[in-house]
Amino acid sequence: MKIITFFNNKGGVGKTTLGVNIAAYFSIELNKKVLVLDGDPQANTTQMMVPEEDWQSLYDEECKSIHTLHDYFTPLLQGEPGFQPERFTLFSKENNRFKVDLIPGDPRISVIEDILSEAWNKSSSGKIEGFRKSNWLNIIKEYYKDEYDVMFVDVGLSLSALNRSILLNSDYIITPMGSDIFSLMAIKNISSWIVGWKEEYNNGVVMMTKGTAPYSDFPINMNATTSSSLIGYAIQQYITRTIKNERRPIKHYETIIKEIPQVIDNSLKSLIPDKLNSDMLNLGSVPYLYSLVPLAQTSNTPIFELKGSDGIAGVQYSHVENYKLVIESICKKITDNMEVLSNDD
Repeated sequence: MKIITFFNNKGGVGKTTLGVNIAAYFSIELNKKVLVLDGDPQANTTQMMVPEEDWQSLYDEECKSIHTLHDYFTPLLQGEPGFQPERFTLFSKENNRFKVDLIPGDPRISVIEDILSEAWNKSSSGKIEGFRKSNWLNIIKEYYKDEYDVMFVDVGLSLSALNRSILLNSDYIITPMGSDIFSLMAIKNISSWIVGWKEEYNNGVVMMTKGTAPYSDFPINMNATTSSSLIGYAIQQYITRTIKNERRPIKHYETIIKEIPQVIDNSLKSLIPDKLNSDMLNLGSVPYLYSLVPLAQTSNTPIFELKGSDGIAGVQYSHVENYKLVIESICKKITDNMEVLSNDD
């Protein structure tokens, strides 16, 4: 099982919408066994996938039957160094139209930040307790590795301790982009942080291996160098202007879009695998979807699966079909890139 995390240090780029639709396409159209983990305290992925009438089964302690990510963190919150995914229940693919199993998000996971920050300091000093806590995602991967082909992870915008623990245990990242100057600035910010984290983590591993405490019994990532390899980026299209009944591109946005490949190459070169070039990394452009996004949210369904019974009408049918073609192309590039990189494993 490979872990692919959707991450950008900037909001408003359609990250969650793109992520849940890619996950759904992998399951519905590519027949992959998919697990989704919502690691964003805002829990937007969960809200998109889980119908509102089922929220009580996740968050109401009196009638709770499904566990959220906050529940998974219970042992750490209680002071235990271990992590026990076998204790908890997923939100099943049988109960959502995305046809993926889900570890739901939870606004309460923000409380884990201090614990993961402390664990980071300990792992940086070579202490096995810190590594066991920092590698909680790797423990989930080890537990589910034979049940799923891929795990997709949605995270928030910040360079937090939680996101750090996710990114250092992810195989790949996908970076959704906006066609604006702030997206370029965010990309330049990501690389320096992740590279610094990897170096500090690997130094801690070296100290741990020189110590006397046994560590081989635990699923610890022993080399973060290849973690969070960039497997692709997608660009959210802007809204064009209509002049004399003709839609026309906006020069400023077009200029930014042309700069993106070079900024990716220059700023994220330390995260780009040798076998992937600029053309392979560019997954494509995602159209602006107007009313389809809120319609998909209220229907708790992938955009490419929207039907008349969900409320679409008229020209919206063609927009749904066009979006499906876009997602199909993006997913093909992702699987192609994964195939290329699998030869390194």
